[in-house]
Amino acid sequence: GNCTFDKGFKETFQAGFEIRRNIGRAFIRSIARAMEYPTLPSLFAEDEFSAMGLRKYPIRRKINSNMYSDFDGTLLRELEHIDSTVTVLSTFNNGGHEMLYKNQYRAAPATGENSFIVNIGKLVDDLIDIKVPSVRHSVAEVDFD
Repeated sequence: GNCTFDKGFKETFQAGFEIRRNIGRAFIRSIARAMEYPTLPSLFAEDEFSAMGLRKYPIRRKINSNMYSDFDGTLLRELEHIDSTVTVLSTFNNGGHEMLYKNQYRAAPATGENSFIVNIGKLVDDLIDIKVPSVRHSVAEVDFD
């Protein structure tokens, strides 16, 4: 392999990972303060964050034609789900990310270089007695060039 590329890739990946993990932990600390639950951050002292996976939509060459929402039948690019802990993600200016709110899927804003979306997951939701709810979300199939 190319050791220079491998080293650069590893450093870039680790830096991105650290940023997302720090954001996730900051959200947990903020929720803990707001909910007066001082021990909450200690439950996430290891790496129990969904933020471990840096999310990026793959290059699309064709429209997906066989994955539909169980909720409303919408054609999907990525399956609908609820995260487990805290997910920090960027859509890299791609549309289609939707969140279920008041029994209707609504478009999430596309995020670019200087913004991100934070999803609070079911585990956090359960730990704080649904005071900050987890959100079911998916990626709807959208047109592309």
